[in-house]
Amino acid sequence: MGETLKKEDYILYILNHLEPEKSDYWCLNKIAFLVEFAYLFFTEKELSDANYAAIDHGPVIDGYKKILDTMEKRGLVKIDGHKIRLVDSRKIRIPEDTENIVAPFLKRYSQMTQGELKALTHATDSYKMTTRNELVMGNIINKKLAQLETFFDDRVEEGGGEDETILVDIDRKKLVKL
Repeated sequence: MGETLKKEDYILYILNHLEPEKSDYWCLNKIAFLVEFAYLFFTEKELSDANYAAIDHGPVIDGYKKILDTMEKRGLVKIDGHKIRLVDSRKIRIPEDTENIVAPFLKRYSQMTQGELKALTHATDSYKMTTRNELVMGNIINKKLAQLETFFDDRVEEGGGEDETILVDIDRKKLVKL
């Protein structure tokens, strides 16, 4: 797996893959969170150096407005209301093995509506645990909590027929102390 992307490059990478109507603050933040946490789930490695704050509207890149304002001043993006337009057309390159993991998730989440993205991100265990079921806002979501998000593993959904009365084994080394 390659090196961790700087958050600015991660944002550019996502924007390079979003349809213009989806390139707004809302979708960018939700998709960034879901793709990064899916990557963490499968690789146990960070995709970017972004941190995610748990706020009323769900997980967001911590300091995203300041980051995007700085990116606009540097001529990388243009902010038009809530829409974010790419100015810098360079493609952010990531290693092929990373791309193979990230691309399907990026495609899946970029096709979701705002309502679907909100419902999914608010339902994640990492968001619920960080906000204590939406009672405490503003804390940074511990990326190690990505291991709890079993919905990323489609094989569970596709397999069907699992006996839900049997408890799964828990790897105690992967548990996160809060």
